[in-house]
Amino acid sequence: MRILVVDDDVRLARQIASALTEAAHDPLVIHDGEAALDEAAGASFDLIVLDLGLPHMDGFEVLRRLRSRHVSSRVLILTARGQVNDRVTGLQLGADDYLAKPFAMQELVARVRALGRRYPEEPTLTLQVGDLMLELASHEVFRGQRQIDLSTRELTLLKVLMREPGRVFTRTELCERVWEHPHEYDTKLVEVFIGRLRKKIDVPPLIQTVRHVGYTIREPT
Repeated sequence: MRILVVDDDVRLARQIASALTEAAHDPLVIHDGEAALDEAAGASFDLIVLDLGLPHMDGFEVLRRLRSRHVSSRVLILTARGQVNDRVTGLQLGADDYLAKPFAMQELVARVRALGRRYPEEPTLTLQVGDLMLELASHEVFRGQRQIDLSTRELTLLKVLMREPGRVFTRTELCERVWEHPHEYDTKLVEVFIGRLRKKIDVPPLIQTVRHVGYTIREPT
């Protein structure tokens, strides 16, 4: 992928670019928010690795302006560990994922790889896992020939899981992606909604619990 790396920490930005190059990506490094906005708006990047603490224009404003200009590049934001509000705000503004600092470079490369797989080149109209189908345009859900009625939250939760079948989401990640409110989450809420989904769609089971981690959806083996 062609990747724009935006971080004012020169040493860290070089380390990120080196790791991405070793993983067969094509990174370009920028250290300033305004320069990053100009570069991203004027060129085609598959992914932008965007630090929030930038000079002249912070990462939130860069992201806000990119989305207002309909720049569709996927965005991975870098944020300080424990800053839940920052992570949620980034997701609300249109980021695709986040990574808390400090991080292991192997994890960043893995997140980049996952984002590269997340959406195909052509727009996807239907998500499918086994015989479970979700029509994105109409929000209709089918298990085989049976149509299933879901609430808005149930539908959003299912959509998050089905966009990346096989990926294990922590309860906190699901809270942030589905509820998107900057507060201390009660992750028990995720368990409640997973239970509701299972009652409605999960025979035979597709949603799996990964003990001590979270949940994933995948075809039964």
